[in-house]
Amino acid sequence: MRLVTRAGWKARAPKNTYTVTWATRTEFFVHHTDGPQDQSIKSIQDFHMGPSRGWSDIGYNFLVHADGTIYEGRGWLTVGAHCPDHNRTGIGVAFIGDNNPTAAAKKSIRYLYDEACRRAGRKLRQLGHGDRFPTACPGPRLQAWVDAGMPAEAEEAPKVVVKDGVPQWPGRVLKVSEPMQRGDDVKTWQGKLAKRGWTIDVDGWYGPKSRTVCRGYQRATGLPVTGEVDAATWEMTWSWTKAPSE
Repeated sequence: MRLVTRAGWKARAPKNTYTVTWATRTEFFVHHTDGPQDQSIKSIQDFHMGPSRGWSDIGYNFLVHADGTIYEGRGWLTVGAHCPDHNRTGIGVAFIGDNNPTAAAKKSIRYLYDEACRRAGRKLRQLGHGDRFPTACPGPRLQAWVDAGMPAEAEEAPKVVVKDGVPQWPGRVLKVSEPMQRGDDVKTWQGKLAKRGWTIDVDGWYGPKSRTVCRGYQRATGLPVTGEVDAATWEMTWSWTKAPSE
């Protein structure tokens, strides 16, 4: 899954910015841009900031292309301009297109929803734009998908193969990235570190806290301190016997 930051799509600077905390976020809104799939993010921003709308920035928090690419709009905690009276409580994610969502796009929207819930620490309400504002957005196909609970297969992480009782390195480097890596391979590595006395969340997400523990473990074992679980770090996790204080 690919995420393009504001710098990556060369966003204009916002005229002003207002932020909220995760305690305020209770809703997740799905939209469509009601235009062609090949429209650029910059053209959407120009329209939103132009005389027709006059907004301070692109209206959505994130946008998703038909190929599944995620584009950062206002971001997680910046107040958007996507649904009146719900811009503080709701995160707005728009499919770039008009009532023709692809499987790849729905998968990315679902990823953003799951990530928002993880960051908020609770489930957010799944809504289409039309659920809270008199509009045909996000179109009948996306609305039906939202009503069905936004079903989409999560991106599969490599499987962990156990050989002679030892989990084998699954073939991908675990590192802090956007979107954040998750999967059974992350949880397997975290679980082993936790059993050996390291203070680490065994949640299946490789974030900054896991990176910090990884760096400490690499220092303790004499490995290059990268904060990334490569093959050498993975294998050392099951062969090194000292406790973290030793």
